[in-house]
Amino acid sequence: MPGEILTEVLHQGGMRFEGISRSGKTVQLDFAPPGEAADGYTPLELLLASLAACSGQVVAGLLKRMGQEVAGFRVLARGVKRDVHPAVLTEAFMVFEFRGGKVDASSAERAVALSEERYCPVWAMLKASVSVRTEVRILPG
Repeated sequence: MPGEILTEVLHQGGMRFEGISRSGKTVQLDFAPPGEAADGYTPLELLLASLAACSGQVVAGLLKRMGQEVAGFRVLARGVKRDVHPAVLTEAFMVFEFRGGKVDASSAERAVALSEERYCPVWAMLKASVSVRTEVRILPG
């Protein structure tokens, strides 16, 4: 069906699941009680990673169309969740960091704004309930 996306998660025991993409790639999801190590992303970490990756892909694509040379680009994301259950994200902060290449700050800031306003579906879904702040950093090569 057009517009439909599918995913599968397989229980691996305890609180562990393995997510399987349409191409067969896997990602580990886990939730460990305090003091124990998790074997993968927690679901909220994966949601935050999805926001960072989605907006990062949009920004990289827009900057390429703007004629900017993108190299050494990464998105650092930090989330804050509330203390009561359900412990949903209440805030997110993303740093769009460029090192090397030739990206000017105004183009990068415009690309980030367009990611929020128009192109990143994950951001569009979250912004009604999660305060998302951003920063653009242009670092020397």
